[in-house]
Amino acid sequence: MAVKQKNKGLGNPAVLALASSPAGQKAVSGAIDTTLKVAKITAIVAVVGIGVYVGYRLYKNRFVTMATNSKYPKSNITIDEAKSRAEALYGAMYGAGADLDIVLNALNGLNYNGYVEVFNAFGKRSPLLGSEMTLTQWLNDQFTSPSDRAKIQFILPVAL
Repeated sequence: MAVKQKNKGLGNPAVLALASSPAGQKAVSGAIDTTLKVAKITAIVAVVGIGVYVGYRLYKNRFVTMATNSKYPKSNITIDEAKSRAEALYGAMYGAGADLDIVLNALNGLNYNGYVEVFNAFGKRSPLLGSEMTLTQWLNDQFTSPSDRAKIQFILPVAL
């Protein structure tokens, strides 16, 4: 028994004749050009879309500083003191559990603009798990019991 060998290539002679004609060549090259144009446009749209998304996420997650209020007394601490208090607060609240005594000590004695300086020095920081938070968000996240919140609110010149 002889095995039939399948012919490779174009099986329809009319298609072969059309593809080899000048009009067929023009149609084939036009299809390739159109495909390349569509691929370029798709790539450009994808790159622009990704750029817009990244820009939006950066804008949305930026840290917005608090402005000092000129109606209140000037800050009763320096910028360096605000930075050291912000570091103490971060150290007290980072990880599992938060040390209320260190937090109270770091916040104690601040006037309104002093708290603003500490808030700005704290910025946005990442907890062990989760997204970045401001100082006020950290305090609200870490101290949920009414008694802890009352102790913090008693010494803070701003509402949480």
